[in-house]
Amino acid sequence: MREQGQFPVALDRWQLVLLAIAVCLIAALWALGLLTAQAAPDTAGYFASASGDLWGSPRNPLYGWAARLLGAGPDSSGIVGVVQVALLVVAAFLLYFGAQAGGIGRAGAFFLAAAGLLSQSGLFHARLLVPEAPAISLLMMAFAGTLAASRGPSAFWRYIGPIALATGAAYLLRPSFLPAIFVVPFLWMVFAIRNGQQRIARAALLLLLTVASPFIVQSAIRWRAVSDFNIVSFGGYQMSPMAGFMLTPDLVAGLPAAVQPTGAAVLAARETAESAGRVARTPENSSGGRSFASAALGYFDIYARSYDGLLVEIAKLRRPDESWISFDRRLRDFSVATLMRVPDKWLAWVGGATARFVGHAIVSNATMLLACLALLVTSIIAAIWRGHLAVTARDLAPVCAVALAWLAATGPLIVLMTFPATRYIDTAGVLLAAIPATLAAAIIGRLLEPVGTASDSEKA
Repeated sequence: MREQGQFPVALDRWQLVLLAIAVCLIAALWALGLLTAQAAPDTAGYFASASGDLWGSPRNPLYGWAARLLGAGPDSSGIVGVVQVALLVVAAFLLYFGAQAGGIGRAGAFFLAAAGLLSQSGLFHARLLVPEAPAISLLMMAFAGTLAASRGPSAFWRYIGPIALATGAAYLLRPSFLPAIFVVPFLWMVFAIRNGQQRIARAALLLLLTVASPFIVQSAIRWRAVSDFNIVSFGGYQMSPMAGFMLTPDLVAGLPAAVQPTGAAVLAARETAESAGRVARTPENSSGGRSFASAALGYFDIYARSYDGLLVEIAKLRRPDESWISFDRRLRDFSVATLMRVPDKWLAWVGGATARFVGHAIVSNATMLLACLALLVTSIIAAIWRGHLAVTARDLAPVCAVALAWLAATGPLIVLMTFPATRYIDTAGVLLAAIPATLAAAIIGRLLEPVGTASDSEKA
């Protein structure tokens, strides 16, 4: 008998369908020439950090190192594209196995895996020389191990190391995944309780410390090398336009003396760019005034479209003798001081960014739209055929828990510290399609049952 928590080995029909999808996907990518990775605007920065100043660059060197090992360089992408696609396929199968080992039924496990395999972000970024695709795959592997580890103590000790390595590699590649440090132990606790485990507090704390260890080690190395305790020095620079849009002359005058010059320079740069048409001006409201909070809540895309433009203007403020780390730290201090001075404006920004995030995660996510369409069609058929929508979906709750945990691990920082660009939204929505897909499958299963029999999600 298979020990609890172990990944299943025997193929079932859901695995065969997943395998068929993977084979068709790889064949399609090969036929379209998309297995050869292409450079993106950010690619040069990742290679530069891997060969120059390792800890003083805006990017973490890990992806550059890995890409070079796979033969990528200035004139070649090596086998990076093939490896990134293969990693995504492996991650999807591991997520299927891990979900099953964690007590989710075959149908629910399949839709989680299929959502990951066919995710908009995974497929788009797998053909680019950027770290999004491998980061997604590694976090899927971490989730797979987390679910499997929830079955019992032996499974916990078997997978705690791989969980930490996969999670750590994911957030080192894509620092916006840092909330996973807290989400992974919480997800384990939820499923450990569901699976009847006792005395889980110490194990959860141990998992938290283990998952955080790559961050601690990496940051300690950077602290020793460049006196900066972060995975990479980029957050201050990335969040500075958010604070920059909030500035007014009165606000600048009220900032602490240490950051006031930076605030004045950012405001001047923004106003110059607005006059030149490179950055959009905050629009007038119905009273004829310009309210940042009103615009952020009601017309957030104005700021989203101008964010990178203002970032370019702010980049010009770096002094010739100023290191990147010092520049990033100066912008971070300015941004934090600004947000603390006007927390109401920051809350308005978070509200507008969240609205954009949720809307685009559904409307602009092709995989999610297809799953929602399937749910709508099956619901209409069920309503007509059976006259009601009663359905028992045992796996719907745990599937929702996993999908929402992914959202919590990948989404918060892009709303709180910057603006949710499409690439961030797609990444955070990788598993969302599993929710409507699982519910649609449960409805279909209900429709196919003889009248009067009990629904069983394992039959789905």
